[in-house]
Amino acid sequence: MRSHSVSVVALSNRPYSSLAEKLEEAVAWLEIAAGQGAELTVLPEGLNQILGDGAAGRPSPRCEVEACDNWQRDMEPLIRATVRLKMWTTIPVVHRQGDGIRNSFFLISPEGEAVWQCDKLSPTPSELDAGILPGAPAFYRWKGIALGGAICFDTCFPENLEVQARHGVELLLVPTLWPGGTQLNAFCKLHASRAAVSYPHWSRIIDIDGEEIAAGGYRNETLRFGFGAPVYTAAINFDRLSLFGNGNQEQMAEIQRKYGGRVRVTFDQGNCLWFLESRDQNLPEQEILREFGLVTATEYFAGCARKIRERTP
Repeated sequence: MRSHSVSVVALSNRPYSSLAEKLEEAVAWLEIAAGQGAELTVLPEGLNQILGDGAAGRPSPRCEVEACDNWQRDMEPLIRATVRLKMWTTIPVVHRQGDGIRNSFFLISPEGEAVWQCDKLSPTPSELDAGILPGAPAFYRWKGIALGGAICFDTCFPENLEVQARHGVELLLVPTLWPGGTQLNAFCKLHASRAAVSYPHWSRIIDIDGEEIAAGGYRNETLRFGFGAPVYTAAINFDRLSLFGNGNQEQMAEIQRKYGGRVRVTFDQGNCLWFLESRDQNLPEQEILREFGLVTATEYFAGCARKIRERTP
């Protein structure tokens, strides 16, 4: 079973007195994520933007003023914590690169290396006016899992999610300053993917059925009053299968009869999708797939599209 624990952190975007204060708080949440068993932790967008979003009567920061000249130096407390905690961390920053400004996140390895840079594909109009450049899609293979990335406004454009699907992304990392929209839930369900969304007000981890398996943030009154930690962790089974009803429906009851509690089967009636998950490490989902001649939803629709193209005049 390819199971990995992922944390999302709803780090507050309140006004901070300094970048050092904000990073000190972020390190404290990384420590809690590590204590919850997180192998990979996602932080919200633009950590070096320390003045908040204007909700407290203060103006939003100007990206061209607060962009990091040397983001690794500025984010050193987070890099050191990542090494000490032996985990992987996304560090999202607005930074100068070459002759322009990028809104990016960097994936930091347990050795403290920046192994992947993922740039914001679709900056907002105000970001473009501030000089932030649009990026290009980038992907990374992490522990055998295909990672993709989207930052905040990226999720508003279907083409940005479509390129993730075409690349076979299994986990989409989303540092953001907005909720990401229900399109993320639809993306996960339609493409049998998952998303780890870090947003100050409501961070969440979405599974292949489009359901949130961990969620929380500063919308919670108790968290706003200072109780608890804005860290949400889930063990994700990357071998869980999404199966379209047609061609699989007769086998599902037989699988449950044979394996009983060793499997978990759920049915999304409205979308005609079965979700099959082994509860026994000695019973891989792929073995069940072969034994019963099942076809994943992705394979089913790809086959249908192929036949349509072949018969189109």
